[in-house]
Amino acid sequence: MKAEWYVPRPPFPKAFFDALHEHRGTFERDRKFTITVEEKASAFVVKRGQTFRIICEAGPQIADLCIWNAHDTSERFANEYTLTREGIWLARDMRLWSSLPHLRPMMTVIEDTVVNKPIHPGARHHYLFGAHCNPHVWYWVTGDRNHPLVTHDNCYCNLTRAIQPYGLQARDLHDNVNLFMKCFVDSDSGLHPWEITDVKQGDYVEFYAEMDCLVAVSICPSASGRYTYAEQLEPTRPLGIEIFNTGRFLPDYVDPLQP
Repeated sequence: MKAEWYVPRPPFPKAFFDALHEHRGTFERDRKFTITVEEKASAFVVKRGQTFRIICEAGPQIADLCIWNAHDTSERFANEYTLTREGIWLARDMRLWSSLPHLRPMMTVIEDTVVNKPIHPGARHHYLFGAHCNPHVWYWVTGDRNHPLVTHDNCYCNLTRAIQPYGLQARDLHDNVNLFMKCFVDSDSGLHPWEITDVKQGDYVEFYAEMDCLVAVSICPSASGRYTYAEQLEPTRPLGIEIFNTGRFLPDYVDPLQP
């Protein structure tokens, strides 16, 4: 018998997001660009009321996503508070919450085109608890402190380079959303092994910005995840970014603790 567990959640404006999803075809595209495999990462601003898509335009490619309040970067995406309120895996109508003392929605997922085909029971795409690969992880893998994956070509370094033009540094990074990566949680070890992704060329995830956000996206050297650490890495693929004006705005989020 499945145990019932009540998770306290704030009210969700489902009617607004159902209408937003229905009218996606009427959105006006504001910008479109590609994060190339040479660039490895990019940072950009998404304004309140806009949506943006991260697109696997050349085939399956894992992406690491970080989010900050564009006007106060001390407020940033909080994966731990998000997963305890919304769940481990990203899905439509899921809100991404900011860090304390604010704890308010930054973005909401309005579309995910990836069709999940679980091999292991419970395996799904897009999760919140994996964080980004970094020099330490790749040194443990390669044993070579001069390896490009240790010195330069990892998501920690990619994201750090991307946010520098906005006055941010490595210490401003936070645990991120892992998009297009597929994993499950092993009940014995507590680890999260990954599977071959089901992502197809053209698949995307789309977010609606509930505040002005600074966004950073990294092309992960894990590519599609079709390897173990003992095998040779496959080539990475570019990611497409499209930003749309919706003309639709939610009222400002009201902090329930404010008088």
